[in-house]
Amino acid sequence: MKVGILTWFKAINHGAVLQTYASSEMLKEMGCSPVVLDYNWSLRDEENKAGRIKRRIKNFSPAKLLWYMNVKKVLAPKKQAFQEFVDTELSVGSEYSKEKDLDAVYIGSDMVFDITEGYNPYMYGLGVNSNYIFSYAASFGYSSIEKLERYEHIDEIRTCLNNFKEIGYRDDNTLNICNHLAPNVPKVENIDPVLCYGFKKEIDNWDSGKWKKEKYILIYAYDSTMNDKNTVTKIREYAKEIGCKVISCGYYHKWADKSVPASPKEFLEMFKYANCVITDTFHGTVFSLLLHKNFASIIRKNGFKVVHLLENVKMTNRIAHDNNLKGILDTEIHFDYFDEWLIQEQEKSRAYIRTNIAKSQM
Repeated sequence: MKVGILTWFKAINHGAVLQTYASSEMLKEMGCSPVVLDYNWSLRDEENKAGRIKRRIKNFSPAKLLWYMNVKKVLAPKKQAFQEFVDTELSVGSEYSKEKDLDAVYIGSDMVFDITEGYNPYMYGLGVNSNYIFSYAASFGYSSIEKLERYEHIDEIRTCLNNFKEIGYRDDNTLNICNHLAPNVPKVENIDPVLCYGFKKEIDNWDSGKWKKEKYILIYAYDSTMNDKNTVTKIREYAKEIGCKVISCGYYHKWADKSVPASPKEFLEMFKYANCVITDTFHGTVFSLLLHKNFASIIRKNGFKVVHLLENVKMTNRIAHDNNLKGILDTEIHFDYFDEWLIQEQEKSRAYIRTNIAKSQM
């Protein structure tokens, strides 16, 4: 059985690529032949692009230019590593409208429904070459019902969502929006594919031994975040106290001892051997939980995803602020509840996928 996967696999982002890999591997385990469907990505409209360019010109400084050049130095080898991973580990097919003989199409996970990054109608199933479309752990992200009701493409989005066989969602905001736009389509909450898949064999298979003897605090945050003076000072002080280096995985941070252009495989290995993890991302939190790491999560703009997850696993005490970072990392974590929760949620989410695969064959 051939199942198409429609998700943001082209993003140079460890979470995006690894959740694609996880979805693909789960489908293989269920006896399917997964194919990752290609697309052209409309990030933002021209007006927003022009606005970004104007802001960059207005805020230009030699220091920012130097920072940008260093970011590019990390990004170039990282892009190459990501492309190699996609080429070797994912079965990428034709564009979503051209791939043939698709028994079903699985859309998700992550913020595939979000309109704040531009309009990508295929993520709502428009033009997708299959009669059976369902989503998995999909999210509307920063979109709201109010924003959507004023959106020029709202009628098309509503029509498309009503054509889904089932909607697998990841957060309450998405559930509320889907109930508003497509009240009669069945809806089921799913956990992120990374959590659902678990990466048990990859934790050992992708271990090169490179990071095994290193002693380091792992920083997983985008280039533009976790750079405020107070946070940096607290992290550096804690690293000195416990005798660790500060290593940034995948992104450039001037204040870190090293910034590593990690591939998706090296990313997993770096999490495996880290003494502790400090992150402000969803998938940084996800992998910290999966690998039972001592971690602290700082809440940013996209923090609703992190908070929702930590509430579910009863670990909101890992949410960090500058004044409690050391206290959190010095506190032992007990993963018993998380492990039990994960087993139950994996069973529910995998059952959801299997059910939709079976329905697509009827």
